Amino acid sequence: MMADYSKLAKDIVEHVGGEENINSLTHCITRLRFKLKDESKADTEILKNMQGVIKVMQAAGQYQVVIGSDVEDVYDQILLSTSIGDQGQSAPVQADNAGSNKSGIVEKMTDLISGIFMPFMGAFVGAGLLKGFLVLFTTLSLLDKTSTTYTILYAASDGIFYFLPVFLAYCAAQKFGAKAFISMAIACAMCYPSMTALFGDKEAVVTFFSIPVKLISYPSSVLPILITVYAQSKLEKVLTKVIPKLLQSIVVSLVDFAIVFPLALIVIGPVTDIVSKGLAGGIQAVFAFSPAIAGFALGALWPVFIVFGLHWGFLPIILNNYSVLGYDYIAPATFGANFGIAAACLAVFLKTRNKDMKLVSGSASISALIGGVTEPGIYGVLMKNRKIFIGMAVINGLSGIIAAVAGCVRTAQVPVNLLTIPALYAMAGPAIVISITFSFVMVFVVTYFFTYKNDVQ
Repeated sequence: MMADYSKLAKDIVEHVGGEENINSLTHCITRLRFKLKDESKADTEILKNMQGVIKVMQAAGQYQVVIGSDVEDVYDQILLSTSIGDQGQSAPVQADNAGSNKSGIVEKMTDLISGIFMPFMGAFVGAGLLKGFLVLFTTLSLLDKTSTTYTILYAASDGIFYFLPVFLAYCAAQKFGAKAFISMAIACAMCYPSMTALFGDKEAVVTFFSIPVKLISYPSSVLPILITVYAQSKLEKVLTKVIPKLLQSIVVSLVDFAIVFPLALIVIGPVTDIVSKGLAGGIQAVFAFSPAIAGFALGALWPVFIVFGLHWGFLPIILNNYSVLGYDYIAPATFGANFGIAAACLAVFLKTRNKDMKLVSGSASISALIGGVTEPGIYGVLMKNRKIFIGMAVINGLSGIIAAVAGCVRTAQVPVNLLTIPALYAMAGPAIVISITFSFVMVFVVTYFFTYKNDVQ
């Protein structure tokens, strides 16, 4: 653990070009994500060799400094020592951001998705973990579903999933530049009891000023609120140009509610519902055509996706599966990757004689195995040795085949680590344990005896 976060924070800010070169700053589980005005002013080589920095990357329109598990402490110190200000891990898209303008569509989408989903990920994972253990306890008959204890715990675990549009609304408003509390109010209206009751009444004829409204289920949905907030942001920009400033606080919010919410129900909701079902059905078709190919590709490429931050692009698809199908079948093919990364780092830790590598590989193995955080292992150990990385990726792919062919699913967004294996077993069955065990054992053996020869590699 870093002893002096304040010094590290000061040094990082200095070598990304100073506070005046920073447009915005966010962070995820392991990375500081800067949007710089001019990335050429950053001293990348100095940052890479700085004690406490694992890796420096320029991806997704961001200048990313990988710190590891101490990232939040460093982030807090930067906020305390600068005037950047706490942006709640999310910031509106900067039109003048040079890096963002130069980035491709994939990088922009990855930046957008990570910016929207990352701020509430801690609460999301905690609730998912509780839901996973509830599945385990009821499966083992340790808890009765009819008890009030179960009702209370289930509400705690399911609340964030049921009201997911509200959380997404706030974060999307931050990214798109919309009025966040209006966005949240629209999301609340989507989940309002009378609206869900209308959806549940299959015989009800719903109209808005004689315009037919095809209601869909908005609780737990993803796409409808994201597109709605985007439309809201565009409308607000037009309104602020034509409405006198004195009246904007009243008129803009009134127009948002009167126009955006009905528009969401009449157009955006039904269209995104078709897209959601089409997306879920399309990916299902790929898995049905060849679960082995799909499983191998996901398992083998997952560490590569993490390197470039592209793994965030799968989160909306996974959440869409929960909303449309009630379960997700994509993520289980990647579960073995976490344990493969942990095993490779553990093998290096046990075999290396280099004190620095032993420290890095040991902590990275624990981070992946217990915390489910794999970036320290990928950047600090595996990317330094191509043979280890390739061997691990192939075995992870085989692990993905086991999970995909067996039809493993996840019914709750539970983190993947050693402590959650019982919950994963309760949801996905014995095949997921076989998949995970295969990856861990085989990667350890291959790394220790074959791909990690010596410290000079």
